[in-house]
Amino acid sequence: MGIREKNTKENTSPDRTYKRPSWVKALVATEEELCPDCFKVVGTKSRYSLVCALGKKKGGMTVSELTDHLKLRQPTVTHHLNILRSVDAVESEDRGRERVYRLNRGAHCFEECKIPY
Repeated sequence: MGIREKNTKENTSPDRTYKRPSWVKALVATEEELCPDCFKVVGTKSRYSLVCALGKKKGGMTVSELTDHLKLRQPTVTHHLNILRSVDAVESEDRGRERVYRLNRGAHCFEECKIPY
């Protein structure tokens, strides 16, 4: 097995944890490690900002609203939303020609790992 294969295998291990990023406030003093799914949610500051924006709007927001609010480009917001959907952190609902995204407050990242929003 080459070095590249070994590193790839180690990085995808489900047991691996990641240090909580500095921009995510700890709710519990000992909460320093995050599982891979939860790290996906907060590993990028702009993605965590998106989570916080959705957390404040219980009715949800469209991509256009998120783009205006976060001052990000539409493809960037869509990319982050797709990652959040992949770990069940957001839900979407079609309303006419728009899709409204809401935070899935019951998701593992918010219930068990206690990621604040």
